[in-house]
Amino acid sequence: MLKLYDFLLSGNCYKVRLLLSLLGLEYESIAVNLKTGEHKKPPFLELNPFGQVPALTDGAVVLRDSQAILVYIARRYGGTDWLPEDAAALGNVMQWLSTASKEIANTVATARLHYLFG
Repeated sequence: MLKLYDFLLSGNCYKVRLLLSLLGLEYESIAVNLKTGEHKKPPFLELNPFGQVPALTDGAVVLRDSQAILVYIARRYGGTDWLPEDAAALGNVMQWLSTASKEIANTVATARLHYLFG
């Protein structure tokens, strides 16, 4: 079963939860308590030496970084509907993933946190 090491308020974790939901995949969400620094201690550091959420396990596969996780899930469970085989189309998807991880995340994530915490 897929296991998502998750923090509810993380935009990067949200992206992964959203794709899992859109694909109708069952997964176990394992809450990582950032407030207590759980992400900076073993055993979490064995999953992600950078100490960041999200992390995903799928059997023996261990992935960190939301973009890598999205690509893995899309290819493994969504086939070519979510991650095309055509080089140009795949390039377009990767451009949007890159944009989402930088320009969009740096503005929307900040606004979202401001909205949630004031």
